[in-house]
Amino acid sequence: MPAIPREDIERLLCTLQRPARYIGGEPNQIVKKSAFLRMAISYPDLYEVGMSNQGIMLLYERANSIDEVACERVFAVPEDCEQRLRELQLPLYSLETFTPLSELDCIGFNLSHELLYTNVLQILDLGGVPLLRRERDERHPIVIAGGEAVSNPLPMIDFIDAFFIGEGEDGIVEILRLLMEGKRSSSERGKILDDLSALEGVFVPSLDYEDSHSGATRKIQKRVYRGQPVFPLKPIVSNIRIAHERVVVEVTRGCGNLCKFCHAGYFNLPYRSYDPGYFTERVLTLLRNTGYDEISLSSLSLSDYRYLVPLLNVLLPDLIARGVSMSLPSLRVDRDTIHILEHLSDIRKSTLTFAVESACEDIRRSANKHLAVDDLIEITEYVFKNGWRSIKLYFMIGLPGCQEHDEANAIIDLLKEVYRVARGARRRVEINVTISPFVPKPHTPFQWEQQMGREYHEDVIQHIKQSLPRAISIKNHDVRMSELEGVFSRGDSALGEVILESYRAGCRLDSWREYFRYDIWMNSLNRLLPEWRSALASREGGLPWDFIESGYEKLIRFKRDHFAAGSSRKGVRGDLDIISLKNAFENFKQKYTHYRRIRVQLAKRGSSRYIPHIDFMEIIKRGLRMIDAPVAYTQGYTKRMRIAMGYPVPLGIESLSELCDLELHDSADPEQMRDSLNGVLPPGITVISARFCEGKESLMGITDAVDFLVSIAKEHYLNALLAHLRSGNPLEKRTKGGLKSIPLEDAIMEYRVVADTEKLYCDTFHEERAAANALYLRLPVGTEDSLRVDEMIVTLAGIDRDDLCDIGIVKLAQYRADGEGFIRIK
Repeated sequence: MPAIPREDIERLLCTLQRPARYIGGEPNQIVKKSAFLRMAISYPDLYEVGMSNQGIMLLYERANSIDEVACERVFAVPEDCEQRLRELQLPLYSLETFTPLSELDCIGFNLSHELLYTNVLQILDLGGVPLLRRERDERHPIVIAGGEAVSNPLPMIDFIDAFFIGEGEDGIVEILRLLMEGKRSSSERGKILDDLSALEGVFVPSLDYEDSHSGATRKIQKRVYRGQPVFPLKPIVSNIRIAHERVVVEVTRGCGNLCKFCHAGYFNLPYRSYDPGYFTERVLTLLRNTGYDEISLSSLSLSDYRYLVPLLNVLLPDLIARGVSMSLPSLRVDRDTIHILEHLSDIRKSTLTFAVESACEDIRRSANKHLAVDDLIEITEYVFKNGWRSIKLYFMIGLPGCQEHDEANAIIDLLKEVYRVARGARRRVEINVTISPFVPKPHTPFQWEQQMGREYHEDVIQHIKQSLPRAISIKNHDVRMSELEGVFSRGDSALGEVILESYRAGCRLDSWREYFRYDIWMNSLNRLLPEWRSALASREGGLPWDFIESGYEKLIRFKRDHFAAGSSRKGVRGDLDIISLKNAFENFKQKYTHYRRIRVQLAKRGSSRYIPHIDFMEIIKRGLRMIDAPVAYTQGYTKRMRIAMGYPVPLGIESLSELCDLELHDSADPEQMRDSLNGVLPPGITVISARFCEGKESLMGITDAVDFLVSIAKEHYLNALLAHLRSGNPLEKRTKGGLKSIPLEDAIMEYRVVADTEKLYCDTFHEERAAANALYLRLPVGTEDSLRVDEMIVTLAGIDRDDLCDIGIVKLAQYRADGEGFIRIK
């Protein structure tokens, strides 16, 4: 299949705000340049969010394990990228091989929530795939969607060829094998969809649904995966910061607590608890293959995982000794678990989270939420007195029964009591509160309940914010988003026209406040579906999504009509091996010592020049952890690796001289470290040299000048640049106080046109860096008159936006001043 030419990709990248989202090339990605069947998989959100989704990583691994199948990634894009793609008439492409989406055989979406719907349309639209399934033919990929939001697939049936209902570990393998059989036999699209509909858990709208009046023609049973948890041992490691940067290990699936509002708890039934022996063999491998310094145990209710303490006793000593922290995001904070959290905090003291949901006991009991407010106050007082500086509390407003209580004042009273306890700790602490509106979800006991209106939620939130001290930070989910989520959650196929019109009017990235267009959604709903508020009203009898069967319909109805009788939890079992944990922390303390310093010189070439400096530093840290380098750590509240880098190279500029100083706590061979790092770093990032160095000066403190080589493809731009330089006129620098005039001799120490055959510090790579229309520059750094080389070149040469990719800038070397000359820093 034809890939987009590299020069076209470069023309796109050089104008975008975060180009590293679109370059691929991450460690552990799987590239199959030749494959019989090629698909893309997407969590339809921005790269940083999509790459944090564990479902995508799991399915990526499963699909690529099949011979002759290539599974690649694609994500939604922000406004600047969408606009530039349209300007350049380029299609959205897969990250592994830059293949246009329209050239693929299949595109799969993971829809975990309803506000992703317009992102699906954006990806298809930019990829050259017709939005409406009825407009696709044999030339187009088959579009499939799964995930928790498709437990009610009706709002998206105009756009999706086939839905997969349930857990996809086995389903994706069956689907891809069927697609391969259909492609080999040159089956028509209709025949392939007919075969898909025969698979368990697959809903094909063109075959299984008539219209909003007649509904589905058959029941669809949710697919359940009953094997061991699947997770890749070499997951893709992003080259830029993403929402969750850590190893994730799923230890349970489903939930036995069954809070009535919790869609994940019910739709992921049955509850499964996995043997800890399965994880202990894999966790260290995962850490070596990713370089992450945090591991998270995934569960809807980790406190109910009966093997939690045995698992921690096996894993924690080694993790602590390595400086790897563990997060337990769903661990209930109470008397039974606080001792666990205390010993997890030796490396990094995390924020404690309390999911209170409602401050009204009757509402909590009605929702089957087990929590005693007195216990909450007691444990809060304990943690503040024992060193924690921050807690989070989550509340849900508008739950059934809210009209019979003053839930705003109940939350206010509870938070004032928490604040009183915090002040008693006599230290600066943070109390962070998040308030979210209740949205009734399909396949839960509350699916028939009313969703309170926007006005109610806004009044409650405003009253809470106005009645509490400013020391308590109150954040709330956008109630307008929750209103739309509720409409989608319980709507039917009539919403398809609304989604399409809203997308075409500019709606996408609806879960991001800066992009959310409530006005457009309201216009579309009021015009096309004036009765849309009925989706938020309480209901009786049958529901539009009843043809999707989870297998737990009787349980859901039973829970609907019964209140909680009380907690049946047994609590965390077993005792932590405190002695082993303390010994492990003593071993970690050896990393506080200073043995010697190593200076590493790195190159950033090719697409890696689009990786921002702060992310480049994280890549180096991950690489050092992957090779188990003896890097020293800081002491204090949060332990950090003792590494320091010089002045950052601007985004989009190549470099042959990125310097990094590493403080070691033990001996190491610099050359061996260089070779080991080169085995784990992403493409384009190379360690040129590593050597011991003396002295305590910081790299930034000793660097006074930097050499650059500037190549300009179009000669008239070079001539314009040289004319400015030869004029001797001062340059301008934009500062906070406005434009500042800088004498030319202060901004540029030296410049000259470079001969075609001249070499400039490139002997390491045995290549010619100089070319026609090239300019050598030496610029000062670290002074008030220092200028960014890229901004200076563009301004002085008058380079148009469309020609930015025709400029090549390479950072060659760094210098320290020595009397009247300069000494190169190595």
